[in-house]
Amino acid sequence: MPSVRADIALSEALNQHRLSQFHQGLSPHQQHLLQQCLACLDGHNYLQELGCPSAPQGFHNDLSTDEAELIGAYAMGSSGNLGQTPESDVDIWVVHHGELNQDQRNQLQRRLKWLANWLNENGLEASLFAIDPNQFGRPTEASLDRDHSGSAQHWLLLEEFYRTHIRLMGKPIAWWPGAPKHRHELLNLGDIQHLPASEYFGAGLWQLFKGVDRPHKSVLKVLLLEAYVADYPDQRILRDQLWFQMKSGKPFSELDPYLMLYLRIEDYLKRQHSPSRLSLVQRCFYLKCAPKLTSAQQDGWKQQTMRQLVECWQWTPLLLESLDQAQHWHAGQVHWFHHQLSEMMLTSYQRLANFANQQRLPRKLKIQDLSLLTRKLYTEYETHTNKLMPLNPLWSSKLQEPDLTLVQVESRHGASDLWYLYRQPADKRLLFGESPLFHHQSRLACVAWAAQNHIIDRHTRIHCFTQGQGHFSKRLTELGHTLASRLSNQESPNLSQLQQPWHFNQLTLVVNLEQDGTEGWNGSEGLLDMQPDRVLSSGRPGRFLLGSLELLTRNSWGELQYHYFNSEQGLLNLLRQVLGGVDIDHPPQMTVLCVGKKGNRAISDRLTFLLQQCYRLKQQSRMDQVQVLPITLGATRYGLSFTLSGFDWSPIKQMPDLPKVIRDGLVHTLPHPSCGEDPYSCAPALLRNHSRLGMRQYFVRERNGEVDLYLLDEENQMHRQCLSRQQLHDQINAASHIDEVPYQSHRQQGRFNLPQFYRLDRHQGQLVVKPLSEGELTTVGKPS
Repeated sequence: MPSVRADIALSEALNQHRLSQFHQGLSPHQQHLLQQCLACLDGHNYLQELGCPSAPQGFHNDLSTDEAELIGAYAMGSSGNLGQTPESDVDIWVVHHGELNQDQRNQLQRRLKWLANWLNENGLEASLFAIDPNQFGRPTEASLDRDHSGSAQHWLLLEEFYRTHIRLMGKPIAWWPGAPKHRHELLNLGDIQHLPASEYFGAGLWQLFKGVDRPHKSVLKVLLLEAYVADYPDQRILRDQLWFQMKSGKPFSELDPYLMLYLRIEDYLKRQHSPSRLSLVQRCFYLKCAPKLTSAQQDGWKQQTMRQLVECWQWTPLLLESLDQAQHWHAGQVHWFHHQLSEMMLTSYQRLANFANQQRLPRKLKIQDLSLLTRKLYTEYETHTNKLMPLNPLWSSKLQEPDLTLVQVESRHGASDLWYLYRQPADKRLLFGESPLFHHQSRLACVAWAAQNHIIDRHTRIHCFTQGQGHFSKRLTELGHTLASRLSNQESPNLSQLQQPWHFNQLTLVVNLEQDGTEGWNGSEGLLDMQPDRVLSSGRPGRFLLGSLELLTRNSWGELQYHYFNSEQGLLNLLRQVLGGVDIDHPPQMTVLCVGKKGNRAISDRLTFLLQQCYRLKQQSRMDQVQVLPITLGATRYGLSFTLSGFDWSPIKQMPDLPKVIRDGLVHTLPHPSCGEDPYSCAPALLRNHSRLGMRQYFVRERNGEVDLYLLDEENQMHRQCLSRQQLHDQINAASHIDEVPYQSHRQQGRFNLPQFYRLDRHQGQLVVKPLSEGELTTVGKPS
């Protein structure tokens, strides 16, 4: 008993030390806000007149009565340690009695949400979470969102809480190894002697998910997971290290949880002989702690600790100055650092995935959480030829450049030339030694990449440097300004958008930039304005006035892609690309920019009309009919066919069912000749609006005691199976298993492009598509 009292006293002494540092990191105004928030939770209704909803309240303490419905409030994470900065948000766990009914829990959730909004509006960024004291002993029921990890991590979250928490009100936490489980004056949330190996992979995915917005923070946490995995099954968790060093008498000032996290990673990377990764970790740690040693107004405990570390790291004054000025980094610095962070994160992901595979661990992530995490990571990290990757601005407040130069580099071995984008004017002396920001086979793709990443504003001048000579490009500059206004204001997709298949919401078509189809054409532009069809077939024999066709697409998952087409067949392939990604219920914004020497207005108007007409025909498609749109391109007449299963074309002379006399632009409707053989004919009609190239999607439908499984594969081919319930369960479970994640190379494409799962259900008499949740899989996929 005396030893337990001594342990409680030692834990309380650490809490007082951290609480003092936590308050030092807050302004007097922020301290007052926090005090009001806690008083409100304790039953003092100061904020009710402002609209704070009623809810269970009152904390247990030495004088509390049985009426108290809350056990305690605890800050966790970076609060009170080296990681706390003036910009840090405060995460507060509010632990309530496990006996609260559902209505009381909902009331408490509403109050915590209101208090978090009130704190944020008044100058203290905070998140408040309602915690059931028994939740760590059972599977999580919470859904994944931007602040809650759902089923991605469970015991690892509790381990972080135990080693970083600060008691603000209520009972002390029994957090140390061997702490008593049933003492009335303590709160024990669970025993974490052995962290489950199956949780590391999900926690790694969660940290990559969080790292999309704040990669320098998440890279430290994901590397801690990597260090834990490297020592498995010998689990030396930080919670235990903290306690044993406290018991040995080490001063609290040397037991900062954020410093201990860094030192654990440092030890691991030194054993791995990874000096480059360690150097990047040190920079991330410094930037997260943000002591700004070159301009610090005071020399407190934080500055003293960080100065000692910087001396050990042997940093130069130039590096220190650069990190302290991170909010002013230019696009080149941001691009380099962001690339290094992404490589570090993906290397850790690869090792965690290898570990999960080697251990043959069962899937612990719920299907809906796995889908959301991998979809978000797909948009951020998945690379392929057509995708223009986003650039995280990190800390920089302004990436715009006054001058950008595109340098053409001739490639060898017959490959296409490349264009390299530099943040300098077209001057050899300035370009020499400069690293490029981006490169691509297309000048427009380079400009679009810069536009979406806020590097171009209305003052930016764009130059070209070819064959040793540089010149200002008025045409590219104007295009850059136009694209910046269209592409740079895109908001990140919300989670509800990620729960649905992507669709195009913005299309920008640039015509005749690289190859001008009107060059050498001597026709009348006035005639084109009166007869716009002539831009597709002018004169005898018909001349196609479209040269290069460069398509920029933005989809609902936030991805920007570039596609290049040319010639008559190129226009048809462009239509296939567009129609394969539009949603009949969400019309995309369509813009055509023609920049040739002649006929720009007529070409823009004709292509805009064609795109809109094809979109309407897709909307009107039916299973039992084929809609045919005659069109002449150059010297050839084609029939564009629209059916429920997709879009196709062929020369008119190969379509004998059409009338002998037809007019371009006049739609003809024909019966579908092979409707019964079309796989789509037996599938619900709404599935055709979910077809997307490159995605593998499963749709589950229960009907009359049977289970149908529809699969839309990467080529939009429909497959249908009628399975037993057990077969369905096994198939979906296998498809969602982590073995499906390619982990052999962190540069390999497809690592996050997992299958997506949906359920077909009835809502108000209509068949609808919903994301498949774990509970529904349990119901559908197992024998009843």
